[in-house]
Amino acid sequence: MVRRKYDVAFIIGIVLVLLSIASFRSEFRLRSEMPKEFFDPSRVEIKKRFSEEKVARAYWNCAVTEVQWKYGYARRLPDEPPPEFALSSSEVGALAKDEAIRHFYWQKLRVTWNVSSVWKNEWRWSFAAFSQSLRTGGDWWKEIVRSIVGQ
Repeated sequence: MVRRKYDVAFIIGIVLVLLSIASFRSEFRLRSEMPKEFFDPSRVEIKKRFSEEKVARAYWNCAVTEVQWKYGYARRLPDEPPPEFALSSSEVGALAKDEAIRHFYWQKLRVTWNVSSVWKNEWRWSFAAFSQSLRTGGDWWKEIVRSIVGQ
């Protein structure tokens, strides 16, 4: 009888380990370094290059920290920039309120969004994937029990 308790605990442990392994999933994330497709220094006068690059970096960081979580890999970005695609005055000064610059970098992001080299593939443990694995495993177990019991 004692051996049977250990067998059940062992089987439950194996199932939990398999579910944990199934909870690792591949996710695409924007690279933190700004790609050359997003900012072209040759289109900017030398005098303005530093400030323009600073603005471009700030908008790229905004895309990495805010936009990718809302839209994700291979999704189409809207024509108009969302409210979260914005800069604070403390980051870049008065240029943060310039709507023309904001729209320009939004369009650059829309073009860059579809370039595969700006994305990286990461494997991460995900609680959402773990709960999905539990649901799938539960459904599988329910079907096995139904087939054995005959209902």
